Amino acid sequence: MDEIQRKLEGHLGLLSGMLLIVAVNLGSGILVIPGLVFEKLGNDAIFAWLACSVLSAPILVTMAILGSAYPSTGGAAYYANLAFGRYLESLVGLLVLGATALGLPALAIVGATNLKIATSSELDIHCLAVIVILLAAWFALSGSKTLSGSVRFVSGASISLLVGVLGVLLTLAVRTNGVRVEFPKNVLAIAGQIPLIFFSFAGWEIACNLSVDFRDPRRAFGLAMILAFILVCSVYLGSAALVHISGIKSNFDTPVLQAAVQVAPTAPDWLVPVLGTLVIVANLFGSVVAVSRLILYLSGQGILPAGLGYLRDGAPRNSVFLVMGCLITVVMADQLRLLRIETMFGMAGMNFLAIYIISAIALAKLRRGLVSWLLAGSIVVLSAPIMLNATSSLIYLASTALLASSANRNNRMRLL
Repeated sequence: MDEIQRKLEGHLGLLSGMLLIVAVNLGSGILVIPGLVFEKLGNDAIFAWLACSVLSAPILVTMAILGSAYPSTGGAAYYANLAFGRYLESLVGLLVLGATALGLPALAIVGATNLKIATSSELDIHCLAVIVILLAAWFALSGSKTLSGSVRFVSGASISLLVGVLGVLLTLAVRTNGVRVEFPKNVLAIAGQIPLIFFSFAGWEIACNLSVDFRDPRRAFGLAMILAFILVCSVYLGSAALVHISGIKSNFDTPVLQAAVQVAPTAPDWLVPVLGTLVIVANLFGSVVAVSRLILYLSGQGILPAGLGYLRDGAPRNSVFLVMGCLITVVMADQLRLLRIETMFGMAGMNFLAIYIISAIALAKLRRGLVSWLLAGSIVVLSAPIMLNATSSLIYLASTALLASSANRNNRMRLL
């Protein structure tokens, strides 16, 4: 396992690493959720995004500290092993795989919806989703030496275009409607929308699997995470502000497109859908790269088959192929109505909360001190109530815990 990690080490600098982390964390939420929240809260919606940005900060700091101090392809699973042993390592590893296997296909379907609008294609949404997944996986097959270039091409281009388009639309919206600043009217309603927004800020634990790809992870990884967090929050708040200032009255499921129609009626119809497709391809690309690192780690630990730990030209091809196959399988399950996109997002979100709680407690155990305890306490207090209110998700988490117990038991028997 150490030999494999050495082959992956040292190919991302601060800028390319930050772009890859941003790509992992910027998904469909940027183009959809601001409208759904605005429909429920009106002018109070911007405060829900501000609150979620603040509440996500302890999670970001926790994962940045752990990733910098203990760089590993295992990410959160490795931290769980250091703090608690092999069982929680297996559990966290399976939770991350479960979250990505459920959340990423849902993102691919959203990306396919944008692609269908942009191209006026007659292909089924699920066929287009498979194309989006294959495109992202193709970029993810980049070897360690070419990864930095792929990141700059895929993530850099999509993020630059996103920031540029949002900046222009926001400027036009301000010129057209001015800026209205009001104090929040319904704090309880704002709090009620935070779980919906939260999934947009999930992904920092997956980014930790990329720490060994940095040339100097102990110095650069934490800074890259912080810079990425600032950029992600700025983009989400900019999108929410655009919807707020534009004051859209309809099409709340495509709010950025509706805002563009109102403030820039001469803009091409394909611009925002193409932007959405590119952002989601970049998100899938970054996530597949990160999850392939976790699969490498779990195969080295005996939790997954050893063949998945194979590297070819510095690329974990078998791991990427496995991720790609799982995502396509779940997309097909959605087409057959065995799963629903809302269910996939909800279950993935609960996985992330469980991972954050375990990682926070691991930080408190591994790096004792007031800061670690404050971070751990804030994450547990914020996350536990949300999890306890989702009975179906708790059943799913319990099933994952049983599966992790079985995998850990089988692994011990092989070692004996």
